[in-house]
Amino acid sequence: MDTGGESILASRWGTSWDIARMIFAAFFHDMPDWVRYPLLALGGAVLVHLALGRLRERFGAPSGEDEAVQANEADVR
Repeated sequence: MDTGGESILASRWGTSWDIARMIFAAFFHDMPDWVRYPLLALGGAVLVHLALGRLRERFGAPSGEDEAVQANEADVR
């Protein structure tokens, strides 16, 4: 098929689907088990950490109210 010198670009969804398929193939077909499972565990831990951080930001108390500041505390020797 001749495009007349113009390049044909794939859609974003098509490109993201291809990338997801390559990652799936790399994890489930090409890597040995001793590499695959620690990487999957690390990725899962990162996702849980990000989700908990987002929930803490959304539903938690503002960070300024949590800390008690005592500027007039006398030095004890």
